[in-house]
Amino acid sequence: MFEMVIALRHIKSRRRQTFFSVIAVALAVAMIIIFMSMLSGFMKNIIDVTVENQPHITVSPKVKEDYIFLYHGLEKFILTQGGVIAVSPYYQGQAALQYRHKAEGVALFGVIPEYEDRVVQKERHMIAGDFESLSTPGNHIILGSKLASNLGVNIGDIVTARFPGGKPTDFTISGIIQTGTAADETTAYANLKKVQDFYDTGDIITGIGIRVSDIYAADKLANEIKRGTDYEAVSWMELNSQILSLIKTQGEFVVILYILIFAISGFGIANILIMIVMEKVGEIGMLMAMGTSRKSILFIFLLEASILGIAGVMIGIVLGYLSDLLLLSFTIPLPPEMYYGLDHMPILIVPWNFITAGVFAMIVNTIAGIYPARRAAKMDPVEAIHSV
Repeated sequence: MFEMVIALRHIKSRRRQTFFSVIAVALAVAMIIIFMSMLSGFMKNIIDVTVENQPHITVSPKVKEDYIFLYHGLEKFILTQGGVIAVSPYYQGQAALQYRHKAEGVALFGVIPEYEDRVVQKERHMIAGDFESLSTPGNHIILGSKLASNLGVNIGDIVTARFPGGKPTDFTISGIIQTGTAADETTAYANLKKVQDFYDTGDIITGIGIRVSDIYAADKLANEIKRGTDYEAVSWMELNSQILSLIKTQGEFVVILYILIFAISGFGIANILIMIVMEKVGEIGMLMAMGTSRKSILFIFLLEASILGIAGVMIGIVLGYLSDLLLLSFTIPLPPEMYYGLDHMPILIVPWNFITAGVFAMIVNTIAGIYPARRAAKMDPVEAIHSV
């Protein structure tokens, strides 16, 4: 194909400019891949922290009610719904935990440890003790890591739980949990029956946590539960709508950044093609005089843009991958309180990011080559030859 031969000859005629144009594209692609890997890691962390540290769906009492009565029947109904993996009834109340001269306000959750672990996988976050210890005889309690630190307690210490109008009760610390969220400073877990006795409420609960097989179907299932039972049912997406909105907004800003970066590299390719057109005016005129169609002339310069783009994309993908591996080998610390408990810069290597960056670059590079290609194709062959 003679168009390819001519395109390659043109590119080789300006080796230095070709080199810098290819490097510009490669650096743009590599930079975008790094940004996308960081964003993918950040989003995965947000979803993991959001989804894995709370039920996918939370069922609350009916409107104008404070508790869920006869909840065993409700559990059975929920378990019959398609996509439901596990349910966990709980009682949540406010209390103060005291150890010696220190006291902290907490959200005290009464749970059935086996059920709770199925719904939110608490066991994997235990840094001391065992979540199942809540099932053993006696008053046992598990504290969030920051809460335990604030109280100055450890496994085996005894804390006193109090609430207004209630009888103080001693609990032995049997575990410490760390989720990497703000809950670590304000949350404590005990056996459901023990907490019901502590608040003297009888066999009632304040909510049911649900785990589903498809987290993105949680909204639909929550609505079905609400329609079928009249209980309030909220999905993790609704509960965390602000975070998800932040991720969406962040993604939109990042796309704008991608476009700007690729536009800069595209200008480099457009510049070198325009220079080639200006230098090869006579050659273009001769080709057209010899019968080469304007379509072929257009194709020649689009080929040049594609060749430069492909070379830049291939080098950029390699650079991006190596850069990701390099960043993975280092731990870049971040303030946990600012990034939803994330204490280091996350990098997630996803093949789709490389494909997206490569395709995006090729589209921009092809667009960049359209103007010089059309300019060459529109030349008058007689004027082109006489201008040499």
